[in-house]
Amino acid sequence: MPIASTIDYISVMDEFTAHWQATDNAIIIAEDGAAVTFTNFGTLRATLDTAKTNLQTVLNNLENSRVNLEKIRQTAGDRVAEFNRRIRADFSGNTTFNSLPDVPNRSAGRDAFLNAVDDMLDLWNRVNALPPSPLFTAPMLLMGGFTRAKLVALRAQLDGVFTTRSTCERAAADQRLLRNTLQVRAKALMVTYRLKIEALYAPDSVPVTTLPRLTPLPGSTPDPVTLTSAWSQPNLRAELSWTESTDPELAGYQVRATPGPDYSTEDETLLATIAPGAPLTYTTAAGLALPGAAMSYKVYVILNTNHEAGSEPGTVTRPV
Repeated sequence: MPIASTIDYISVMDEFTAHWQATDNAIIIAEDGAAVTFTNFGTLRATLDTAKTNLQTVLNNLENSRVNLEKIRQTAGDRVAEFNRRIRADFSGNTTFNSLPDVPNRSAGRDAFLNAVDDMLDLWNRVNALPPSPLFTAPMLLMGGFTRAKLVALRAQLDGVFTTRSTCERAAADQRLLRNTLQVRAKALMVTYRLKIEALYAPDSVPVTTLPRLTPLPGSTPDPVTLTSAWSQPNLRAELSWTESTDPELAGYQVRATPGPDYSTEDETLLATIAPGAPLTYTTAAGLALPGAAMSYKVYVILNTNHEAGSEPGTVTRPV
């Protein structure tokens, strides 16, 4: 199996480990002038596996932070808009309220939201300082008994979820960099191992002819399938289906996914391998525990030559 995606590294390293063990686990290869043993390679494999697992954890955390941020932004934006409507209705013509907070776009950043809420807090203080009148008696309450004190708490939540989002983005970038660094090292060692075996053994020997591959056999890329994806409310799961590949070299299909509404080939993980002739469907609840959470999917056609092609991505979002 060659390396076509980040999902392939561990399985390919396992192939090299088995070959090394079967050939001679006393063989030592070179890495920048240093010696790398069979045991060292096994340690690298374990370290990479842990890094990949940790990356999936932080990517899930990142998606959860997106869901929480969107929820709080929606709540805060709705309250700013409601506040403005209330001021226009009850204090029309009062020059104290000529300038109202800008209602932030629901995808706006921290400053737009916090500035709007801060303006709202200031104006709310001014409203509550007004003398009683037939139209209004302080303190002002928004719908549902929403008080200024609750807005202060909402601002703290808003600030917190923006911070959490930034923290999760940084953690994902750091963990992705670590994984990538380990993968580059692993691939370089496997290339070196192949060279070492080809230097130690005859071309027609078992060690050389059974060397694991790092690149696909000659062949063409298959046509991709068409993926359909949807949320099933009765089953509380994502339901995927796809068209059949008619490639004569078909080895099967792989269902891959990434957390969030945007598919990332760099971060994809393998969910399932589907054999030819099996039903062209797959269901999963993974990553969709929170209302508003999204997962993105691709179905890959895998050939016997190890060439592959992915479908257009499909995204499933659990309704709020």
